[in-house]
Amino acid sequence: MFPEVTIEGMPYERGRRYGATVPALIRHSIASYARLFAHRRGLDWTATQAEALHYLPLLTEVAPDLLEEMRGIAAGAELQLGEIVALNVRTELMAGIGIGVTHPDGPAALERNRAAGVPQHVDEPAPPTSANPPVPDDGECTTAAVTGAASAEGGVFLAQTWDWQGDQRGACVLLRVRGPGQPELLTLTEAGMLAKIGVNRAGVAVGLNLLRSQADGRELGMPVHILLRKMLQAGSFDAARALADLAPAAGSSCVTLAGAEDKLVSLELTPGGVGEIWAANGMLAHANHCLDADAAAGECAIEPASTSRERYDRARVLLAEAHGKVDVATLQAILRDHADEPKCICRHPNPLLARVDRGESVCGVVIDLKQLLLYVAPDVPCTVPFSQVSL
Repeated sequence: MFPEVTIEGMPYERGRRYGATVPALIRHSIASYARLFAHRRGLDWTATQAEALHYLPLLTEVAPDLLEEMRGIAAGAELQLGEIVALNVRTELMAGIGIGVTHPDGPAALERNRAAGVPQHVDEPAPPTSANPPVPDDGECTTAAVTGAASAEGGVFLAQTWDWQGDQRGACVLLRVRGPGQPELLTLTEAGMLAKIGVNRAGVAVGLNLLRSQADGRELGMPVHILLRKMLQAGSFDAARALADLAPAAGSSCVTLAGAEDKLVSLELTPGGVGEIWAANGMLAHANHCLDADAAAGECAIEPASTSRERYDRARVLLAEAHGKVDVATLQAILRDHADEPKCICRHPNPLLARVDRGESVCGVVIDLKQLLLYVAPDVPCTVPFSQVSL
């Protein structure tokens, strides 16, 4: 199971404790993203930090407490503030970059990182060459959620695979935050980052799917991982929903927001606005394409190798077949589903791809909002049991 980290108190002290508790895991995150930014954008880690620090004025405006927490993380882990900000705005710094892009300056950026002592993952042999190489894959999460009559005994559940580079499994943490004047929260996130998938004591839960729109990456905007943390600090579903309108997105994503009082919506966040997809008959599924008409009008063309539509359709079918009986076990089975493989929900890594291009189901998470429980599969979901973690 992923390590648990508990932080409490004022923002700087919370962050300092976080950084001091898992400094090696934060450096693991840096190794992953320093490699990614070099490979995709030709940026070394110093240049990446410089770009990330452009977000300081926005963070000061919309999340001063979380910026202070990031300062604490940097101090506790003996790193620079720019390194922690870069991890937390990594989605936005990659916005507008296509799937599988290889920047011509990548090798030089990687060499500068090595010379500067930036953390590195252990190299592995290059995949064998092929006349028909597989298509790179930057991650394809699948979300399934239910409320009310769709669930067993009126429960509210939010589940998803988190699909990304498998190296980041080694940086995952379960972060528990106790701050003054806000509900305690529990989030599965990447070391050094403030939030991702999670739930709080007010019965608010969030999940995340990547989207791509034509306007991504043109302007600075609300970092989605900062938004997720702010939502998890909210005292109600409605307060969390209002935060999505605080500032436009810099890059597109879908935040699925659930409330223990039987509220469930997917918020498609693009630079052009917020689209809402509400649960129908108590059921909601999402993958990596837009469902809102306005958001869909501006999204990038779905890549030929994408499995988003197939996974979305499969999740809807499985939810409908279990309507009125959906429980934790049902959702765990959905996250382990292999129908129509390789266009399936539970995704295994392709060893023919380089690690920076190799997507897989890093983990699976099922959240029981009324019981305030997380069920976590800390690997490809079909390969490991789900473990229960209490908020």
